Amino acid sequence: MHFAGFTKVGEYVKFPKKYYTNNFKKPKIFFDTCIKFGLTKIIFSSTGSVYGNVKYNNKIPETEITKPINPYSNSKLKLEKHLTNLADKKKIDIIILRYFNVAGADNLARSGLITNPDNLIKAICEVATGKRHKLIVNGNSYNTKDGTPIRDFIHVSDLSEMHVIAAKKLAKENICEIYNCGYGRGYSIKDVIKTMNKILNKKIKVEYGKNRKGDAVYSVASNKKFIRQFHWKPRFDNLNIILKTALKWEKKLI
Repeated sequence: MHFAGFTKVGEYVKFPKKYYTNNFKKPKIFFDTCIKFGLTKIIFSSTGSVYGNVKYNNKIPETEITKPINPYSNSKLKLEKHLTNLADKKKIDIIILRYFNVAGADNLARSGLITNPDNLIKAICEVATGKRHKLIVNGNSYNTKDGTPIRDFIHVSDLSEMHVIAAKKLAKENICEIYNCGYGRGYSIKDVIKTMNKILNKKIKVEYGKNRKGDAVYSVASNKKFIRQFHWKPRFDNLNIILKTALKWEKKLI
């Protein structure tokens, strides 16, 4: 299972070559080495951002045309294509998991996100625990219901389970498949802020900046393929649970 990659939005816009090298060239060498030594069953962590900007209110299926709008997404898609090409040549078996917005923490606070300045829910939890003075939202003039981007947030524990399910299938079969990892529910950034305010019973301080280059307006998965093939039922498909587990973990880090 390959999870490694640079993911910071502000950084990949400024340093596209760095992302090309780390997210494509180096993993390509790594996978070629794996094949050389007989490691040919691969699960690759990709991203829902490979679809780019799609029509508002449409859930994105795996068959959607990929149109990356930033260096990060482009590097992930290039590596996807390299891996599927190897699968076509019968050199590997591969399951590609396209993550949408991973959030939350282990329900028992045994693990969680330590640092990521670009992760919305991490940032909100840092404001809620006093580690940040305010939340800076990158833009509120997008073409959505309230001007802020729409995202599909999936709890990290459900995402982990999806990997285990995929691994069991991969161990038994010779396949090349792509699956979206999301809930098929879209929340705006303002929706997330309002939900956290209700949990805290107070309002966190928010400042709106300019729209950020490289951000998609709308990104919500169709997860029907994974659910249909594996009869999967997520356990944490609830924004309250996602935020509460993330907040519990953040408090543990104080």
